[in-house]
Amino acid sequence: MMSHDFGDLTPESAEKLRPIAHYRRFVRNEAVFREGDRYAGPFLVAEGQFKIFMIGDEGKESIMHIFRPGEMIAGGPMFLGGGSYPASCASLADGCLVAFEYDRLRKLINTDEGINSFFVNKSVRLIPRLKEKIENLTLKNAEGRIYAYLKSLGADRAPIELDVPKNQIAALLDLTPESVSRICHQLIEKGLLITDGKTYRLNKPN
Repeated sequence: MMSHDFGDLTPESAEKLRPIAHYRRFVRNEAVFREGDRYAGPFLVAEGQFKIFMIGDEGKESIMHIFRPGEMIAGGPMFLGGGSYPASCASLADGCLVAFEYDRLRKLINTDEGINSFFVNKSVRLIPRLKEKIENLTLKNAEGRIYAYLKSLGADRAPIELDVPKNQIAALLDLTPESVSRICHQLIEKGLLITDGKTYRLNKPN
């Protein structure tokens, strides 16, 4: 069983949190929770990648965010009285989450300032990502979305490997998988993207 240091918590606060933190393993494409399920608490990603998504009326999947190790999933509802999960969550690959018991966690948040700050900070870090997603979808064309996504992964600094399938990237960027492939080829032809078939590196425009 792995261990987790819970970020910047003091040893005393971390010890209070560990008894209500449970490691749960997931296989690829396994559901964590579904939209409308009764809220049972937040999750912290320990390993792998997990997506928060919604399914439209026509069955089209729209990914709101892909969570990676260290990020908090569904932290917001905890501060809004619980209720139900506003979207669905599933694993993109085999991975592990730290699941927190909601009722006991609420008591700790109300009595331990360090634990309260830890969960607030983890939860609000998602806000800039969602703001960036909205801006990309409303202000940028398809090419701009893909360029911005690769940049967010650090492809402007060093070659990177795509850690999620292209069809999931397409759902995140509100594109089709065919569009993602076509636009990547266009970026390569323009000299804005360098790839060896495995890694991708953004090239600054002239």
